[in-house]
Amino acid sequence: MKNKIIFSDITLRESEQINATGLSFREKLELAKLLEKLNVDVIETGFVGDMHADSVLVKTIAGTINNSIISVPVPLSEATIERSWEMLSCAQKPRLNIIVPTSTVQMEYTYQLKADKLLKRVADIAAKCTALCADVEITAEDASRSERNYLMQVISTAIQAGVKTVTLCDSTGQLLPEEAVELIEWAKENIAGLHDITLGVHFKDELGLAASAALAVAEAGVTQIKTTFNGLGANLSMEQFVRMLKTREDTLELGFNVNHTTMQRTCKQMEAIIGMNRTSRTVFGHVLGTAETEDNIKKESLTAEADLLSVRRRIESLGYDLSDTDMERVYSHFCRIVAKKKVVEDRDLEAMVAETAHQVAPTYQLINYVINSGSSISATAFVRLDKQGETLQSVSYGDGPIDAAFLAIEQVLGVHFELEDFQIQAVTEGREAMGDALVKLRNNGKLYSGRGISTDIIGASVRAYLNAVNKIVNEEKAI
Repeated sequence: MKNKIIFSDITLRESEQINATGLSFREKLELAKLLEKLNVDVIETGFVGDMHADSVLVKTIAGTINNSIISVPVPLSEATIERSWEMLSCAQKPRLNIIVPTSTVQMEYTYQLKADKLLKRVADIAAKCTALCADVEITAEDASRSERNYLMQVISTAIQAGVKTVTLCDSTGQLLPEEAVELIEWAKENIAGLHDITLGVHFKDELGLAASAALAVAEAGVTQIKTTFNGLGANLSMEQFVRMLKTREDTLELGFNVNHTTMQRTCKQMEAIIGMNRTSRTVFGHVLGTAETEDNIKKESLTAEADLLSVRRRIESLGYDLSDTDMERVYSHFCRIVAKKKVVEDRDLEAMVAETAHQVAPTYQLINYVINSGSSISATAFVRLDKQGETLQSVSYGDGPIDAAFLAIEQVLGVHFELEDFQIQAVTEGREAMGDALVKLRNNGKLYSGRGISTDIIGASVRAYLNAVNKIVNEEKAI
């Protein structure tokens, strides 16, 4: 009988630690859906931090994914564990993953705790997690460089508290395959209760040996392997390891659930999500013109035959959640437009949502703005707004004039919103052409769109941004 390998994918967790990725809420959710489509056994999210968006993302993923285990990493903090479990509890298959540094350097650097105090913290946290969730994992960071006797104490303490999965990490990615096997054999011989639970590994791939090491320990009895898409974050690549297992399946007594037949196509979709050129500094979470997955590219345009349900489904696929009243307004606008235009694209629908749905009295109105930009100076923006009779203003640098303007508005508001998408297109011809700007902001997991039209593209962009902000303010009553 073949030993089944459990794939625990940490792409979502790793993506949050790589600034260049800058994945949006919608992209992270789409990534989780694609991983489930691949039959990945465990999908690990990012940490639930202080930002409300982190909590909403975990709760949304937990409520969306049905077949894969949803694992949430937690530090040695009871408050964070309670908040994480609150978001995770709706999952069909929930798991809490306790992240514990076990090497001397990691213990003192991460938690400023000595070994004896950390051991007591592990006992308390493991008991807390197992009381909340039936499926709990402990991940020993830097296990390969930890003092063996202390590593044994930490793992034994967690097992006694009811932990069901133990993962040992090579955080530096320097273990040779034979050294990895030696670590596993030592653990199985010396840690009581390890034979009755799931044993896993997490190998970094700094030397390009992660796949070989993972294969070696799998044959030595390890069940769970941590992977990422395309080796993101210098981790073991899921595709590489699956290809290795599939190529040698005639000689290896190892099985797995990952659907290798659809992997190539699904990985192309994930590459479209993750492989974009992004920067962490700019407010533009996207480059202009959001990358679409293969399924979105193949969507047909809507025609006059489209009914209300068809239009609603298309709008929901774009990420909007409209009330019945707003949906009726949008559909009425759609009927007027499609009668003239014959076909309606996604960009047209988004403009309709921005123009028609969530229409509110503006809390913030633009008074004026000044932009300084050029090839030899950094772009700066001065923005003055009116908030119900109160004048507010701010100056900000940015990566280009529009970025600077958006950042200046954020400084006035004192709040940062996730910019889901930003688009500009000309609606008339000639040198005095009107520019139509569309801005999509995400707040607390919900999408808000704003539209602005002007002969000045910066003015159109600022008005679109404020249009979306006013919808958020009206609904959240928070700014």
